[in-house]
Amino acid sequence: MRYIDLTLQVKKSNRVYKQAEVQLKKHIVMGHVGTHFDIYGEVQLPLEYMQTRGVLFDVSHIKDREITIDDVDLDYVKPGDFVMFRTGSIERHPYGSGLYFSSSTQFSWELIQELAMERVKFVGIDAPDLRKGKDHVEADKLFLKYGTFVIENLTNLSAIEPQSVCKMLTMWHEDTEATGIKCRVVAVQAE
Repeated sequence: MRYIDLTLQVKKSNRVYKQAEVQLKKHIVMGHVGTHFDIYGEVQLPLEYMQTRGVLFDVSHIKDREITIDDVDLDYVKPGDFVMFRTGSIERHPYGSGLYFSSSTQFSWELIQELAMERVKFVGIDAPDLRKGKDHVEADKLFLKYGTFVIENLTNLSAIEPQSVCKMLTMWHEDTEATGIKCRVVAVQAE
């Protein structure tokens, strides 16, 4: 078996880390640095979310438009899956750079709604968001209605074979005050 760590390790010298360090509510802001999912209200992740079936869609060739339902084959997706999208954002622009946050590819509302109705456990992306601005929060909240969490800032997705099934291991430490929960994500694939 091959273990692929998809967790973005952020050094203390990174601009995002430095900015979070000086915030008044540092411990809350730090939850949004690196690989994490956003949390709204009092939501608790069930322990069975720690191990899931995973599938990756490589949409890194899409740069100048939204990722749509026509770009992925949701027939590969089953309820309870961890669905990952390799957008290429983290490969094109370093984490913490202005371009990383401003130029990531967005997902269409239609794709977000269809994916939410699949009732997957996680949607993982190698980008800071599925949508920009207030739409970021709305997309996350839509998924939460269906019990799905969006994990942002994954890395090493190029090491996973697209549209082949793998086992996903996701670990987190809950914090009742946090709005972002750091997590560790590992994909396991046969060699």
